[in-house]
Amino acid sequence: MQMLRRTVGYSRHVARLIPLACLMGSALSCSSPEQPRAGVTLLVTNATCAPGPCTAQRVFLYPGNQPLTPGGMWAVDLGLMTGAEMCATIPTSAKFLLIQVNENGTADTTTITWTNLRAAELGSVDTTTPFFAALPSTSEFVAASSAGWSVTLPSGTQAVAAKACTP
Repeated sequence: MQMLRRTVGYSRHVARLIPLACLMGSALSCSSPEQPRAGVTLLVTNATCAPGPCTAQRVFLYPGNQPLTPGGMWAVDLGLMTGAEMCATIPTSAKFLLIQVNENGTADTTTITWTNLRAAELGSVDTTTPFFAALPSTSEFVAASSAGWSVTLPSGTQAVAAKACTP
């Protein structure tokens, strides 16, 4: 499990993003429209490779149910693309915890859950750019509606349904 942490506002406000691991190999049924679909893959083509050497890109998925926070958009890190292509597994779900620590030391926590049945967008940044400066570049898509997807980043504006790739 990967954890990204972002501080919101002053030191008394802390927010954490905890993407949940993909439920690969579980007994989760992928045929039900009410269940997230396990094993959905994304083939990313690195647009920076043509014509010159590839620039490494960090690839992010931006859930469509974004919480409004002063810290910016929340993202699930799908991995680092160092070559011409990368195949990543899109998680079945991600949990976003927005934790506000009150002046008396107590905490108020808001939990926001995204599943791949909901819309998301994609984006990437080169490795010299901080992840919090990244923004989505594609239109929304619903990952669970196909076994696989493909997109060209950083220039692509749409994820396209495709056959599954092998991570």
